[in-house]
Parts: sequence; structure tokens; C-alpha cells
Amino acid sequence: MILRIELRRSIAPWAGLAILAVALGFLFLLSGPWWKVPAPWTAHATTTALWVRFLLQLLWPIVVGAGAIQGMRDSRSGMVELLTTTSRPGWHRAARLAGAVGGLSALGFLLVFTVGAVEVLVHDGFFSAGFVPVVLVGLLGVVAGSWLGLAVGRLLPHPLTAPGLAVVTLVLTTLCWMALEPDLDPVLSVRAGLLAPALAEPRGMMVTTPASLDVGQAAWFLGLAATGFLLLAADSVRARLLGLLPMVAGVAIALPLFPATQAGVLTTDTVAAEKVCDGPICLTRLHAGSLAALATPGREALALLAKLPGAPARIEERITASRPDVPPERAADVVYLDFQRDNLGTADAPTLRLAVLAGAGVPSCAGWSRATFPDQAARMITAAYFTGELKLLPEYGGSWFRDKLGVAGQLWATFRALPPDIQLTRVAAARQVLLTCQGDPLEKLVPGGPR
Repeated sequence: MILRIELRRSIAPWAGLAILAVALGFLFLLSGPWWKVPAPWTAHATTTALWVRFLLQLLWPIVVGAGAIQGMRDSRSGMVELLTTTSRPGWHRAARLAGAVGGLSALGFLLVFTVGAVEVLVHDGFFSAGFVPVVLVGLLGVVAGSWLGLAVGRLLPHPLTAPGLAVVTLVLTTLCWMALEPDLDPVLSVRAGLLAPALAEPRGMMVTTPASLDVGQAAWFLGLAATGFLLLAADSVRARLLGLLPMVAGVAIALPLFPATQAGVLTTDTVAAEKVCDGPICLTRLHAGSLAALATPGREALALLAKLPGAPARIEERITASRPDVPPERAADVVYLDFQRDNLGTADAPTLRLAVLAGAGVPSCAGWSRATFPDQAARMITAAYFTGELKLLPEYGGSWFRDKLGVAGQLWATFRALPPDIQLTRVAAARQVLLTCQGDPLEKLVPGGPR
């Protein structure tokens, strides 16, 4: 009965609704990074969970601020002295209030993920149990923030407490998030950044949180939630001081478990990245549905590449998503395909064959944001050597250097006029340059040609 009353007369329903509205507004109305490759939020349930955790950068201040508004209720209504005269222990009332506000805030967070999970189902995405710890730790963070806000609102019942606390929480959460994002200038350490529930943007579809991070954050948020509840129910200075102990214990447990570097915040999702093979051709479980489409053109491409010295014998999917400033991994005996960025999951057989043959089976020596025309033209010409036709490569959406296709055509015509044995020698030399990333592969194919 009391819980139902709290659900009706408290801010709890509005807190949950605010979380749901703000999160879905960002996900559906803004063309944010969650729509982009290599980590669309509709392709993998764990990636969806990571994007929802990323949004806690904005949602957590709402949760904490809403809790503070509700925590000031007794003081603003002038009922503090009356309630202290009742025989019922203070923690009874605190439990109902905390359950209502924290429970509906957590429900709002859970509904956001549920909408994302439905989107994954609609888009025939991948499901595994990897999303469970990511979501559960996020729920703990939401409840802890809600109860912390309740406690601060009760202890500091001033009209500026709620907005001030929300702003401070937003600033601190943003600083914590900056400590986890690559290419930013962090103010806090990575371990300090993980004390907030928001995570860095997932940079690929096959990443998840490591178990040590989940355990550490769970311990921290449980301690923070316990402190918030004890401060909400405390009726003496001594009780309030003792109420700080769970938070201190949570920090003591969590910090040694947290990774010390940004690279350790997200790790490979071993379930999604598990290999599924058809002979020499292997994809991950995440993209296993494309294995049948790749099998025939992949074998054809390997047969064409076999004329080269030290030719590759296998095709594998690249697990680590391409970074904009880091060259992709490469190996002499393996052709790596990037199904996360190059959108090969819906490609036809000729496009898949072209992807394998590009660069004579070797990727670019530059990150995708720093690709150069000589590098791309050399990889186009080496593919055309096997297919007989110069085409734009499927990587990066097949649109890079389209304006220089005429120059590439001139280079291809010059190369095609060479004797067959010279062509083979130059393709092998260009492949070696791409394997070592030492030199200009286009210069090996067409020395002195236009650029």
C-alpha cells in the first residue's frame, strides 16, 4: 500500500519517463555515432547495451537530480518533526521511497535497452548473453545515482540543491567519460573515470566489458547505493558517518579491479568473435550468415592469388575494428576482410571477390581516415590484374577517390600494356610493399605515372 502511494505521489514515474524520453530522443532523432559503422546499435545486443551505457553520460545527471528533488519533499512540506515522532523506524519509509524512485528509474533505463533489443531483432542482429553484465551494472549505477540524489536532497533541502547537483554530476560524468575516450585530453585517470556508469563509445561490434570491470563497478555502485540509502534513513550524525563506510569499501574493492589504461576498458567479445569456418574461409559468429555467400568467390580469389610467390592460403574476418589513424593488421598467409566497416554482409559475389583480391590480398597501409590515392590506386590495379576490370574497392562504401577514377584508369591502361611476366613481377613487388608498409606500392606497379 505504502509503495503504491509513493509510486503515485513521488517523482518516480517522471524520473523513469525522463530517462526513456531523453535516451530514445537521442537514439532515434539525432544522427549520432550510434548509427555509424563499425558499431551500429541495431546489429548486436551487446553493442546496444554499450551504447545505452554511453548515454548514461546524460541520463545519470537526470537520475541524480530527480532523486534530489524527491529527497527534499519532507523538509519542504514541513513534516520532518512530525515524522520523527512516529514509532515506525525511519528506514521503513526510506525503503518505500527509495524502492519507488530507484525502481522506476531503473525501469526507464531497462526499457531503453529493451527498445534497442527489439531493433536488433528487427534487423536480424546477433544475440548472446554478453549484454547481461553490461545492462546489470548500468541498472546498479542508475539505482545508486537515484539513492544518492535522495540522500543529498534530504540532507541539503535547498531550492538550488537539485539543479546544482545535476550540473555537478553532469560535469563529473563528462570528465569521467573523457578519461575513457581515445584521442581526448583527459583530466582524470582511467580508474577514476570508471567510477561513473557511462562508458566510452564502442568502436566495433565485437567488444564488451571485461569481467574485472563488471565486478569492480558492481561493487562500487552497490557501495554507493548502500551509502545513499543509509544517509536517507539516518537520524543522527553518527549514523550518517557510518553510512559512508559502504561507499569507501566499494571504492577500495573497485579501484584495484579497474583497468589502468583505455585499452583495457573494452575487450573482445569472445562469443561474437568465435570463428566459424568453411575450409580455408573463416568468419566470426557475428557474421556467420555471410559465410555461404563468401565461400565460392573466396575460393576463386584464393585460386587467382595462388600464382603469386608466398600467396595467402586463408581468408579470415578481421575481429578488431579499423581505427581511423591505425593501419589494419596484415599477414602474408591470410587475407583479412573487414565486415564491420566495409559493409560486406550484403555484398554480392563479384564484390566479395574484389575485396579479397584488393592489394593482392593485403589491406591499405593507412588508417581509413588517412587513405592516399597512390595506396588505393595500387590496390585497385592489383585487383584489376586478376579480374581484368578496374573498379572502385568496396571498402569505405566504395566512394573514396571516385573523382580520381580517370587518373587511375590511365595508370591501369599503362600497366595493362606491359608483358604478362612483367605484370606478375610488379604485382608481387607491390604486394610486398603493402605487407611491409615500406615504400610506394603504386611506384612498383607504374613507375613515374601520374598521381
